[in-house]
Amino acid sequence: MTATLIRPAAAARMGAAGGGRRTVERRYQVGALLGRGAEADVYQATDLLSGGSAALKIFRAETANPDSPFNREIELHSRLHHHNIVRIKRYGRMPADGGTGSGRNYVAAELAAGTDLRRAIHEGPVDAADVAAWMGGIASALAYIHRKGIVHNDVKPANIMVNRAGDTSSKAEAKLIDFGIATSSWHRTNTDASGTPHYLSPEAVHGQHTTGASDIYALGLVIFESLTGIKAFPGPALESMVARTLRSPRLPATVQRRWSRLLLAMTDTEPARRPSAAEVHRTLHKISR
Repeated sequence: MTATLIRPAAAARMGAAGGGRRTVERRYQVGALLGRGAEADVYQATDLLSGGSAALKIFRAETANPDSPFNREIELHSRLHHHNIVRIKRYGRMPADGGTGSGRNYVAAELAAGTDLRRAIHEGPVDAADVAAWMGGIASALAYIHRKGIVHNDVKPANIMVNRAGDTSSKAEAKLIDFGIATSSWHRTNTDASGTPHYLSPEAVHGQHTTGASDIYALGLVIFESLTGIKAFPGPALESMVARTLRSPRLPATVQRRWSRLLLAMTDTEPARRPSAAEVHRTLHKISR
């Protein structure tokens, strides 16, 4: 699930109306609504035990089958511990008492600083140094999950939280979120969803099995968009998907050679020819120096 982020003023009004002073398991006090996605609503919450903040994702479905986004979050995401992956703190089921989110499953996660990359690109331009730092972190996160046999399947700007140097730390940082349609070597393939059309790899477009190379392709499209401010394959979803099965992205002349070499490798139509996440991470580290 990818939440559509809501402006702070609107979030405060909606949080007051929808979340009020409700608490979840007597621990998380529900605050402003941060965004809505296909499967869940995300609220800012206060952890009454620690005094810190959390992102509280409340799923709309009152039941969760084995392939549901909720189960994938707890079976895959909750096991992960990496600096560039938003950490799951707690999960469970809300009591059926008639209040907001009554009887629904929830996940309480780390509240990442900054904003999502989609908004950062929209507000652009994005500095190439920030892109290198952000995407280097995401490549490191992908290398970590790929070693564990996990494929994210939905790498896109809206699923990457970013902050610039000086916002909350001394360097630009990024964190990967939302493992609702992730797959793994031990978890059956999700047949209900296949990712976001504009960021699908050619093999995913063809309905083939996705691998870590599919995440690399999507990350290449994200880097392209971050550097240029435009999608690599614009247009309606179907047109965009067909185009990437036929050709590589057309890189503008403004994209520096060191970036273009990496992007062309990452978006190769043949998965076996793409670099690994660890190789992408090393290349981005060199670019950022």
